[in-house]
Amino acid sequence: MSGTDFKGKNHRTVEEHDGIRLKKSGSEGLQWSDYKSMPFTQCVINETLRVANIISGVFRRTVTDVNIKGYTIPKGWKVFASFRAVHLDHDHFKDARTFNPWRWKDNNLGTSCSGNFYTPFGGGPRLCPGYELARVEISVFLHHLVTQFSWVPAEEDKLVFFPTTRTQKRFPINLQRRR
Repeated sequence: MSGTDFKGKNHRTVEEHDGIRLKKSGSEGLQWSDYKSMPFTQCVINETLRVANIISGVFRRTVTDVNIKGYTIPKGWKVFASFRAVHLDHDHFKDARTFNPWRWKDNNLGTSCSGNFYTPFGGGPRLCPGYELARVEISVFLHHLVTQFSWVPAEEDKLVFFPTTRTQKRFPINLQRRR
């Protein structure tokens, strides 16, 4: 993740945050309007949550018999709804195993995303009440990270997807303070 993405080819997030920083005096903190002026950062957060959400899924109990492709799950059985299986499904996300924050630009995913295909914070009555706070916190963290530091991979690494999404070598980096 050199600068902003896994491949190190893009600096869009750095440019976005440098623009915010240039509008500030030395010690002036971020404001709500600054957070709202981070559209590409939101794309990066969406893609990170899609590819590597900390919650792999949820257990639920069926309230009625459920028929899926000719198989019946009886009422009362526990099922595991896998967020990862949906978030990494090529039917819902083109090149699903590629980290691509641009897929979220203008909500143009290239495939239909009108259903419940993106659920990093749950959904419906079980939507995480702190989801917006979490997004603000990671946006502020990213702002300070990309405006104060730069990094390059210390060695080649790659994403692996089983049993969880992670980098094979924990993505070692050489970190340097920006001036």
